[in-house]
Amino acid sequence: MKNLMIIACLMFSAFFSRATIHVVRVWDGYYQFFEEVNFSSDITIQLGDTVQWLPYDPPAMVHTITSTNIPVGATPFDQIWQAPADTFFQYIPQVAGLYEYECTPHATSHNMVGTINVVDPTAHVTSNIVLNQDIRVYPNPAANVIELTGVEGESDYVIFDINGKKIMVGTSGGSINIANLVDGIYYIEIVGDRRDFIKFIKQ
Repeated sequence: MKNLMIIACLMFSAFFSRATIHVVRVWDGYYQFFEEVNFSSDITIQLGDTVQWLPYDPPAMVHTITSTNIPVGATPFDQIWQAPADTFFQYIPQVAGLYEYECTPHATSHNMVGTINVVDPTAHVTSNIVLNQDIRVYPNPAANVIELTGVEGESDYVIFDINGKKIMVGTSGGSINIANLVDGIYYIEIVGDRRDFIKFIKQ
């Protein structure tokens, strides 16, 4: 019942955020990861989508879903996969790039590996934005507070998410509290004579 409530909440959230859940099956009988559309262990998703691993057959042995090579700034994962059959694991990549993962016990013996290619759906939009090279954000990624260097005095700012939605506005003399932002990729615009954008990651 608890798992059903969690799944329902995730589906509700995904519906309103327009993100997609991509199901990867864990095939115990043939030591394989695969998605059911192309029957491939290699999938391509958009940034902000969710990957969910579900059993294809009842688990009879222990597997893992372990990241081996992921983009810089991405969160690693190492999930033990075992009975009961309704066990599931979800991962939402926060950084675009190629994610490689494996079942640690069976990667070498049975080539039980997979990849997730994460593409940024706003790349065609943000490619037209000139990012200011003189203004810096640090630390980047950041958890609670970001500092701006290269900005003189107090400046008005606007923070957008990767979909271009305005998330936060304010005035800063250098420090901005981002503790209330959800983890993800953002662009901060320093309001002035020209549109200066700086990309940062909240994690």
